[in-house]
Amino acid sequence: MIFPSLSDTERAALEEMAAHGATRELATPVRGRLALYKLIDETPEGWKITPLGRQALQAAPSAASPGQPPRKEGHSPDHERHYGKKTRDTSWFG
Repeated sequence: MIFPSLSDTERAALEEMAAHGATRELATPVRGRLALYKLIDETPEGWKITPLGRQALQAAPSAASPGQPPRKEGHSPDHERHYGKKTRDTSWFG
């Protein structure tokens, strides 16, 4: 099965639930995304990790996987943006 990549906070929340059980203290954006992918489920005790969530902890890539270089902030001088109209070769027009 293909799992969505997990951010550090999502992974930490799943690991916390796997270790300590249900929790009611879960940030809304994290809770929403994990519930969307059925990695957690709401119970009377609080939010619990599902069997699918346990599989995701083992198989899902992290959002910043070590194989990817970190994103550069800003622009390098070699690749400047050029705004405006592009010139077109119209020499073949008669």
